[in-house]
Amino acid sequence: MPPAPSSARHSLATCPVCGGREFRPVMLVGPHPVVRCTQCQLQFANPQPSDAELAAIYGPSYVLVENDPVGEAMVLQSKRATADHYLDLLAEAGVGPKGKLLEIGCGSGNFLRQAAQRGFDVTGVEYSEFACARARAVLEGRGRVLHGEISVLAAESAAYDVCVLCDVIEHVRNPGAFLGEIQRLLRPGGVILVVTPSLASWSHRFLRSRWMEFKEEHLLYYAPDTIRRQLTQAGFEQVTLRKGVKKLSLDYVAAHFKKYPVAGITQLLRLLQAITPAAWSRHLFPIVASGLVAVARRAPSRS
Repeated sequence: MPPAPSSARHSLATCPVCGGREFRPVMLVGPHPVVRCTQCQLQFANPQPSDAELAAIYGPSYVLVENDPVGEAMVLQSKRATADHYLDLLAEAGVGPKGKLLEIGCGSGNFLRQAAQRGFDVTGVEYSEFACARARAVLEGRGRVLHGEISVLAAESAAYDVCVLCDVIEHVRNPGAFLGEIQRLLRPGGVILVVTPSLASWSHRFLRSRWMEFKEEHLLYYAPDTIRRQLTQAGFEQVTLRKGVKKLSLDYVAAHFKKYPVAGITQLLRLLQAITPAAWSRHLFPIVASGLVAVARRAPSRS
């Protein structure tokens, strides 16, 4: 049997972005303190939750909707439409659909499915064994899904044209080392797409300490300046940033605030659902939500 996850929390002496050593307390997310680096303004959990605490979160119930076929269909519709939007952004960045695409933290495989339909040769890596099984079923034999962390790709190098991180980097203990591994996995000139919650989003400015992205499993909270600095320090070039757009319905937003309640907003959304015709509450709209999207390139080879 594998060893039980450690119950020790991880204390950080230096900022994961700039190496600064002076932090100021911001708030508590559950029992976990969040601090702000006084040098670069990154916010992060310190100490970080233990491996055991995170393992308890990332179980079969770590999904927005479960045991509800109608709700699950609603989530699929939203996630696949949002995946198509991100794939369009990659096309704008010059990423052709015939290359090799890697997604770290592929979840139930919806992004991989949409990418495979466009012609990408897809590989996914996922920490949750339960999600891996779902992703393999979704892909129906197109591409591969590996169980574990990025280390399962240790034998590969310069193998991929593009790497996608959708709502992943904020969960990573050591983002510098993590992005260094992605550098190694990308071919020269390869593209990385990062989606992550943003402290500069309207939702954070409006909700402040009640922001729905303040979650115990989120270890890092970026803003445009800090994610740009993180990517640049990892060796990526041509970093472009834009506001995060997702394709969401009223039903999806209401389900999110039901699972992650915010006093007042959860109740308001429930009321809106009750008075909105079903066709409208299911309709997908492009919504500037709580995140940002960063696209960057690994430096090309130079003679």
